[in-house]
Amino acid sequence: MNKTSKVKGTLEVLFVIGLILLIPLFFAIKSVANAPAAQGTGTPYARATATSVPQSKPAISSSSPIQTNAKQPPQCTFPLAQTTTTVSAPENYTFSEPQVVSPSNATANDGITEIIDWLPNNQQVLLAQSVPDTNENKQNIELFNPQTGETQVYATRVQMNEPPIWIAGLNAVIYGETKVLKSTQKSGLEVPPYEFERQLWISRGDPKNAQLLKDTHLTADSLSDFSIATQPGGSEIVYLTNEDKQLSKKNTLSTGETPVAFDPAQWNYRGALRPQYLMAWRPGTSQIFFYTYGVGNMGYTFLVDADTGSVCELNFGGWAFFARWSPDGRYLAIVRNQEPSLPANSTDLAVLDTVTGKLYTMKVVSQEQVGRHYVADIAWAPDNYHLLVIGGVLSFPGCAPNCKEDTRLYLVDFIAGKVDDLLPSNQFIANNSGTNLAWSLDGTKVLTLCPVDLCFISVQRNGQ
Repeated sequence: MNKTSKVKGTLEVLFVIGLILLIPLFFAIKSVANAPAAQGTGTPYARATATSVPQSKPAISSSSPIQTNAKQPPQCTFPLAQTTTTVSAPENYTFSEPQVVSPSNATANDGITEIIDWLPNNQQVLLAQSVPDTNENKQNIELFNPQTGETQVYATRVQMNEPPIWIAGLNAVIYGETKVLKSTQKSGLEVPPYEFERQLWISRGDPKNAQLLKDTHLTADSLSDFSIATQPGGSEIVYLTNEDKQLSKKNTLSTGETPVAFDPAQWNYRGALRPQYLMAWRPGTSQIFFYTYGVGNMGYTFLVDADTGSVCELNFGGWAFFARWSPDGRYLAIVRNQEPSLPANSTDLAVLDTVTGKLYTMKVVSQEQVGRHYVADIAWAPDNYHLLVIGGVLSFPGCAPNCKEDTRLYLVDFIAGKVDDLLPSNQFIANNSGTNLAWSLDGTKVLTLCPVDLCFISVQRNGQ
């Protein structure tokens, strides 16, 4: 497959909804496999900084128009409700050299591949693969076994930003799709208003027999996708669009649907332009982390209870491109931007301890490497102490489209402030956050994007 780090065709053609959905520049630049490599190190060159999360409300920029009917949520207090008191033991991990792997249905003209996550069986990975040689921006949703190459296509849809989600109890994939029915053509481009269908589907393995769960016919000045989250290890999903005035909660094992009071406009106190929220469901709880990009002002980082609709605000000293909860739900890690700008000048790793309220921050990439430093993606280890991080350095500002990028895989112990450059002789790919790597639940397998194709890495676990 030809892995080019370009912005999705959907964003270029169909889903043109303003700057709020632009992807940061460093996720849209082609990785160069022969970028200069630094020496590997196991020393804590990127010492973590731990601070207490302020309980006072952050200042609101005077340049940001505030909606008169919007208000700021209260600050979250710690420990968060439903927080686990179980303490896991840290482990040692040994990583093999990457092995290039390809799905059985791969072709030389394949486009962008997105790695969504490992399935609970620790054998298959959920992928989203753009369909080659078409002008329709189609995308296959498929299961891939990296050790056998076996691939099963579950669905084909118009390519879009929202990833599919796996429902283990049903052996099924749930995914959204937005279909433009009518628009105005201007200079060869589709411009508003748009007439479109926004749909929610479930597939149990046969693309031809996918079941339509929800279908809404709309006419609007901007296209909107579903934001979807699934309860880890459970059967519930919630979904939301930026026009909705409530969360929709559905048990996938039944036909019922429950509305939950949550109006995004009520909490848009910075007056952002139609914020499109992303969601990450906290394991073992009813809490969901809601976050959104910020353009011209900082984005939002809210914690919403999926049962009651109650909202509080988390302060990361910046806003999130991507978020992942630790397996036990105690820690929340984000790829953080500290400036209200797109493209981002730099990003780092921020991890919140929901017991103490401490915020750990790390640059990850060695400061000895000259250029703009980025954290592009993260994946948790099963011990709740370590993260795999894809980090990169752009050679110089404003280098597109001829950037030289050194993109590597790091193992981070955020509490100790220790970073290991795992495979310094290898280069990796940084596309959109959340689509570049996945670590299996049993901790023994890693799948990443690499310049040639997909790369499979075996992992040995050893207790410390």
